[in-house]
Amino acid sequence: MSVPPRDVIVIEACVLSLASNVKQPYYLQKAKDWLQNFGTLTLSVIHSSEDTCSDNNLNDDLNKQTSNTPVYFNQVAYLAFAQPIDYWQWLQLTKKFEQQQDRLLYQKPAVTLDIDIIAVKCLHQIDNIDQSLDEKGNRFVLFAKSANQWLGIHRRFPLACYDQVGIVDLSKNIDLSFIRSF
Repeated sequence: MSVPPRDVIVIEACVLSLASNVKQPYYLQKAKDWLQNFGTLTLSVIHSSEDTCSDNNLNDDLNKQTSNTPVYFNQVAYLAFAQPIDYWQWLQLTKKFEQQQDRLLYQKPAVTLDIDIIAVKCLHQIDNIDQSLDEKGNRFVLFAKSANQWLGIHRRFPLACYDQVGIVDLSKNIDLSFIRSF
């Protein structure tokens, strides 16, 4: 089975969801140290999904956890790349880095580090973005209200409660209103 060709999507910034439920401070710090190699990094406060979801009365995400599931610590990151990078290359780099963080030593629901892309800021206008698919075969979301061409990763919306809290926190310093209004 052949893989369909993918459009080159050059990005200059991204919003990421970081999560860990094993040695949480250690692995979130490793993510921070690694991400800083690529540009200017701004991080939200670290929240536990248990506190965040219950505080916001958004218990759907929390209910997915069982009593045997360690509590996730979550953080949202805004990364402005020092050099633009292709989306697909960035996706591969993040997944490779995840795997290098002892993920194979643990079985789910234990997760040392999870890095998910929420949204990307494209360097150039992409005319046929409505036909482009992400790595899981879902369409991208074009944020019509954004001043620049920001694309959301469709399967990440609506945002989980822990990502919503991180976006609100980051919005104190960075204009992410287009994500918050989606």
